[in-house]
Amino acid sequence: MAATSVAGAAHSDPIRQLEEDLKHAADDPERFPRTTKLLSAGAPQQAKKMVEEAAELAIEAVQSDRAAALSEAADLVYNLVVLLEGLGLSFDDVRHELKRRRSVYGIAAKQQKNGVGSPRPSDSASGGG
Repeated sequence: MAATSVAGAAHSDPIRQLEEDLKHAADDPERFPRTTKLLSAGAPQQAKKMVEEAAELAIEAVQSDRAAALSEAADLVYNLVVLLEGLGLSFDDVRHELKRRRSVYGIAAKQQKNGVGSPRPSDSASGGG
C-alpha cells in the first residue's frame, strides 16, 4: 500500500510529498508536534537544525557507518526542506539553480568565492582557465 500524505494524496517524489505534507502539518499540531514547532520557530532555529544534522551526517560518514549516514542524510534533507519552506522557496527552486549552474559551469558544483565557476576539464588540459 502506498504511503499517503497528510492531505491524503500520494506522490512518487518524496521531496514534493514532504513539501505538501509540511503545508498541512500545521493543521494537525498534535499529530506532528516537532514539525509544527520547527516550522513556527523560524529561520534561526531551522538553520541551527540544518547545521546539527550536517554535523551528524559528517560524523557518520567519517565512521563509515552507511546505515547511520543514510538516516542522517534523510534528516538533513528533511530539515533543508523545512528551512526552504520557511523562506518561501521550494526544492524545485534548488533544482532550477542546479540546472542553471550546470548550464553555465558544466557541473552543478558550488561556485568559487570570486563568482567564477570551476574550469572545464578541456580548459585545464589546454592550459586555459
